[in-house]
Amino acid sequence: MTNPTVLALVRQRNDLVAQIAIERAAIAQNGASLRRLSQMIDKVRDGIQYLKSHPEALLLPIVITIVSRPWRLLTLAISGLGLWRMARIWRRRILS
Repeated sequence: MTNPTVLALVRQRNDLVAQIAIERAAIAQNGASLRRLSQMIDKVRDGIQYLKSHPEALLLPIVITIVSRPWRLLTLAISGLGLWRMARIWRRRILS
């Protein structure tokens, strides 16, 4: 190889190394925001796994709610049913 060819290859290599450094910095910056989201998803997944392996953990809050405030639970259920029906109607109108 001649000297100009070697110099051209060295310049091209240096340009590629600089471009790689810029791209790595961009990936690191984008990865930071995704890291927080993935940590939150992991916590939710861990909670679901815990509840699957310990279903009795759900019994106490349910029993306390039913025993202490049955009327409030009934009004929440009625409100939830009304919201669900309203969302269904809106969805039908939007999709049709």
